[in-house]
Amino acid sequence: MNELNQAQLQWLVDRAQISDLLYSFASCLDAKDYQGYANNFVDGGYVEIPEPTSTKGETFKMFKEKMPELMPHGLSKYTGTHHISSNHQIKVDGDTASSRSYLQATHIGATPFEHWAGGGWYDCTFRRTPQGWKFATARLNVLWISGNPKQMKAE
Repeated sequence: MNELNQAQLQWLVDRAQISDLLYSFASCLDAKDYQGYANNFVDGGYVEIPEPTSTKGETFKMFKEKMPELMPHGLSKYTGTHHISSNHQIKVDGDTASSRSYLQATHIGATPFEHWAGGGWYDCTFRRTPQGWKFATARLNVLWISGNPKQMKAE
């Protein structure tokens, strides 16, 4: 295989592995696998989400090391969640990469009729590690919300 074909093949493999990582990010949330979710990140990596009480657009950074402890606080009130990850736009640059991926997320209360949903995108950065690609950062940008998240009660 010539050098150009090898580079193209590596580009395809890198994109597929990063896309799989984006899917794992969503499926770990739905499975309530908080350790698995954290394992998708490099040490010191974080997810940045809108601060729920902010009226000025502040965000909250949850670092990998705190994810297994903090995530149940935000998600335990739901009997289930359904996260969809799509439109993966991935740019690979050697051992780093970036992406924008779209999401829709539904959060279910006591019955399937009690839920709220949101949509937007994640802007992410990645690093190649000996264990494969991992998130360095993931920033949620919320575009829309339907329903009322504040009405949901803890289990």
